[in-house]
Amino acid sequence: MTMRDGGAGIQKIGKKKKVLEPKNIIDVALRPYMQLTPVVGGRHIEISIIEVKKDADEVEYELEYQSGSLLQGFQEILDLTKLPVTTKKLFGSQSAGGAITYHEDIKGGSFQARFLGPENYVLKQDWRYFDNSKKFSEFGSKDAKFKVESKDLATNKLLIIYNTPGVPSGLTRELASEAYSLTSGSKLDGVATVSIRANEEGELTIMGYDGEEWQELKTTMEGKVATATKADLMELYVVVK
Repeated sequence: MTMRDGGAGIQKIGKKKKVLEPKNIIDVALRPYMQLTPVVGGRHIEISIIEVKKDADEVEYELEYQSGSLLQGFQEILDLTKLPVTTKKLFGSQSAGGAITYHEDIKGGSFQARFLGPENYVLKQDWRYFDNSKKFSEFGSKDAKFKVESKDLATNKLLIIYNTPGVPSGLTRELASEAYSLTSGSKLDGVATVSIRANEEGELTIMGYDGEEWQELKTTMEGKVATATKADLMELYVVVK
């Protein structure tokens, strides 16, 4: 796959560095909190490294996405000496003469991040992109284990659901599911029904993160599926023990 930088100028990416480290093996408690956020207009995406718990000096990432029937993507190295760090990238390519070709019909894909430091580690997760021009109110993750339903989401033109590898600090309870980031090109506001398939059955609870604090949501269980109704729309949800 030929990959181009999604920034202002063209930059052909050379041969990709070989990733030797196995993916997704570091303890969940040590994984970074990251976000993928759609940008108003639908031509860009923001990649944010918000919190890094296991020491790293820089991150070498590769974002791949489906555009129609084609697989597209870009890669970049970000300095982690000051956090959070955010980069804005183009869904498209730019010629040497400055002409921009925009990629259409974005569906999402995968995001791989290789953290470089005293001990390198690699994380790779899926993400899903929604152009909500038809004002749908129900959305799900790529792995089909997370669902959010809210009439308030019908006003959000762009949404991303991302299986973020880690969670923000402050959560004292043990994780019992994947963590799911919900981001929009506009402000998330309203209430929703949130369902997450946990790793086990039992008395479990959905926790939501509003960008500042964790909130415990009233949860019902049916088998391994945890559901919270009348939950505030927030940027992150996870099931805990």
